[in-house]
Amino acid sequence: MEPHLKWRTYAQRLLDIAERCGVQRIVSLGALLAGQPHTRPPRVTGRSTDPAWQALVAAWGMYRPARYEGPTGISTVVLEAATRRGLSHLALMGQAPHYLQGTENPAVIQALLAVVTRVLDLGLDVSQLDEAVQRFRARCDQAVVRDSSVQTHIRQLEQDYDATDGQAQHVPQADAPHSAPLIQEVEDFLREEREGRGEV
Repeated sequence: MEPHLKWRTYAQRLLDIAERCGVQRIVSLGALLAGQPHTRPPRVTGRSTDPAWQALVAAWGMYRPARYEGPTGISTVVLEAATRRGLSHLALMGQAPHYLQGTENPAVIQALLAVVTRVLDLGLDVSQLDEAVQRFRARCDQAVVRDSSVQTHIRQLEQDYDATDGQAQHVPQADAPHSAPLIQEVEDFLREEREGRGEV
């Protein structure tokens, strides 16, 4: 859970500990809800205050300037405080389907880890998540087949994604079928499936 009280103090203490441990650069991983169909590889976007990392992100077509205005999370607070201290950072965001809120998404996790592995040259084998990604997508397919309007919406998201080679971020339309009852129905279905298989 993110801290709701004394969040500035939390960020400062966290960075105090990081500096004592010799941290010189920070990598932040997160996810955001977007017009990303679950049937396509998740997009990952990023920004960095480190010139070398920023050049990589731009060269890979992943750079997205900050356009968001509104409430923010603790990660943004920490990164802004880090910048003021002279600590550089790389912030990577995986795009998750807006119609699957509150659901752990192994495809987004795998996509983020693949980028981090590439940036830091870690040699991490992310193919170990392939089976989890396939199971997740199959469950999503089963969940959305219950609603024809969602199927139509996903087909539109797929067309948008394919038309831009997965590069541009599609913002969900105001009339997109992502109401709370639908989201709850899909989440309940996925949770029941996961619990039925004994997964945590």
